[in-house]
Amino acid sequence: MKLNLIFCILILFFINNPVQAQQDSNKAESTPLTFAQQEVIHSKILNEDRTINIFLPESFHEKSIQHTYPVLLLLEDEFFLMTSGVTKHLSSVERMPETIVVSLIDGPKVPKLYTNGSDFWPKDWKQLPFGGNPDPFTKHLKEELFPYLKNNFRANDFKIVMGLSATSIYTLHAFAKEPYLFDAHIAIASGDILGMGYSEGESLIDVIVKDFENNQKKTGWLYVTSADSDGNGNSPMIKTNLEELEKRLSPYRSDDFQFISKIFLDEGHYDVALPALEEALGIIFPKEKWFANYRELIKEPGNAMENIDNYFKELSTVYGFEILPKTERWNSGNSLSKISSYLLNQGKTTEAIQVIERWVKYSPKSILALNKLIEVYDSNSDFDKALSILEKAYEMSLELGIEESNEYLVKINQTKEKIGKGKN
Repeated sequence: MKLNLIFCILILFFINNPVQAQQDSNKAESTPLTFAQQEVIHSKILNEDRTINIFLPESFHEKSIQHTYPVLLLLEDEFFLMTSGVTKHLSSVERMPETIVVSLIDGPKVPKLYTNGSDFWPKDWKQLPFGGNPDPFTKHLKEELFPYLKNNFRANDFKIVMGLSATSIYTLHAFAKEPYLFDAHIAIASGDILGMGYSEGESLIDVIVKDFENNQKKTGWLYVTSADSDGNGNSPMIKTNLEELEKRLSPYRSDDFQFISKIFLDEGHYDVALPALEEALGIIFPKEKWFANYRELIKEPGNAMENIDNYFKELSTVYGFEILPKTERWNSGNSLSKISSYLLNQGKTTEAIQVIERWVKYSPKSILALNKLIEVYDSNSDFDKALSILEKAYEMSLELGIEESNEYLVKINQTKEKIGKGKN
């Protein structure tokens, strides 16, 4: 009787809830995707916990310790996902280096500025109602955050700072007062901030330009912009400020110092973040320098791997940190993995092996790289080397828990037999 009752209840449920029943029967197992991590760092300098989001390059854990990464410090966490996505894409197509993106959940500590009659903010604000002494925050970056990133995530000394709207105050402050803290400064939706200053009547434009006039050499990149909806709509002074900075700073533009100060057309106050970031990164990492055509490089006289090395050594000299060739790329020939296959097809086995060996050196945890090296050693009858790499691949397959472990054991025994026959 109980079984019949339960059966009837189930029938009624499915009749009354056909959609729910179908959904339940079709429901697939879901797996959350993790693209970043969050950490809390206690700052002794600020006497507080500081929460940060960190985006690491996708291949971070696979790459050798020789790989180090620039840091893009994002002062406005709202744009963390966007910024991480843009840097991931541009670096994946070799338009910029793989970069660590760090956003400050708690924001920066900005200086308190005089508004200097800004028509973007309330007219009765002589000073901004927020801000204070930024020096302890700067000290925190220098002595706590940046060393933490270097020690834990192989961050190098090339740093970019990006602020939007109010947080761009610190971006411009850093350029004016801490010119060697960052290599590149991106200040978006910041045209109103340019007209403000540390003292009444003196703008940040005055402070920035005065340093150049006093022969204080500044290098790197400065990108400042606001949307036209701000400049031509709410605040005509924004457009004026950006034009003034462009006019007064343009005599100091050089190969060592590049800048843009402009109104961005057909965009809104925060809408401009995406196109402005892409443009700013394109100025810091211009396509003509970063887009390496590997087939053209190996056509030049000399050894293929040496030609590729020379290209990236020159690029490294420009940016001040070691830049290494891309080992793997999706659907592109511009990588060590793809150019090695091209060299093999061209019959240049020795050069191909050199490229694959470098691929393994740069990506020692890449099963794909190890398999390729095993393949070429075996086909070249270099069985001792093939055996050495097979044993490494077997150990790694056990560590990673992949199904190829037994296959490697079979290949190891086969290779040992080949070595034995060769000795006989």
